[in-house]
Amino acid sequence: MSTRPVQYDAIDTIRCLGYSERQASFIYTVAVHSGYFLRRQFNFAVQRRRGWIAANFLAKAIRAGHVREIQCAPSRLLYQLCAKQIYRIVGQKNSRNRRAKSPREVRRRLIMLDYVLAHLEKQEFLETDASRCKFFAQFGVKDDVLASASKFGELLPVSVRREKTLTVLFTFIDEGQRSIAKFERFLSTHDKLLCSLPAFEVIYVSITPELFKEAQDLFRRLFPVRPATYLKKLPVIGGQISPTIPKAELIVELVQDSYPSLLESDPVCDAVWLRKRVAEQKSLFSSDMQNDAV
Repeated sequence: MSTRPVQYDAIDTIRCLGYSERQASFIYTVAVHSGYFLRRQFNFAVQRRRGWIAANFLAKAIRAGHVREIQCAPSRLLYQLCAKQIYRIVGQKNSRNRRAKSPREVRRRLIMLDYVLAHLEKQEFLETDASRCKFFAQFGVKDDVLASASKFGELLPVSVRREKTLTVLFTFIDEGQRSIAKFERFLSTHDKLLCSLPAFEVIYVSITPELFKEAQDLFRRLFPVRPATYLKKLPVIGGQISPTIPKAELIVELVQDSYPSLLESDPVCDAVWLRKRVAEQKSLFSSDMQNDAV
């Protein structure tokens, strides 16, 4: 896991509590994105499979009162980052991440953490409201547009990929929905924000592929190909040239990791994180046109 310079002060402060740099970086990521984690997620973050490193970290964090252990069924352990001190260090002393959650919400957060850990090296995550507002202001996004997106309510990852062009990624986590109603609400609250951007991807992350086609059909209806007359001159952000043709893509990613059930009656799909795109649409805004961006 890389340590991002903008968060270095917080990570360095967590290190002063007795953690290594990798451990502190993992704690920071959990505090910002999920509040809950599994032992295997820590092992992935520090690039270890098994052994005393995880056991030592967990024992130290529990002893310090930073983490609490939760017994799950069947005979599995879940960990919650619960210390106010940690959330204060990362600048989120009132974070909802430290509060107790329902089994379904815990699973959603664990899936979200898997996504973040898998993409941390290649994407720049906008981890606070302040960082998101500052970033979107570069595109002239108004406060009411951000307010509309916030109506969705749930914390979801927003990140930026900086390659030849700049693309903003919005991740929707489906922890076991029975329909695409929630995804439709996500798109309806975010549509103004999405359409304010020169290029974006919506990443539909799910523990089952059953709703992938419905989600793709809905996305295609809501974001049809834009005519050339719609195009306008777009800004240069961070020294990178935005695409001359606005792009919108829906990417689906299938989760195949296993997640513990907090209640035996809570149905959890057994599954592993396929750390790749299992299905991908062409650009829905420019499916018939070449991207001329440099």
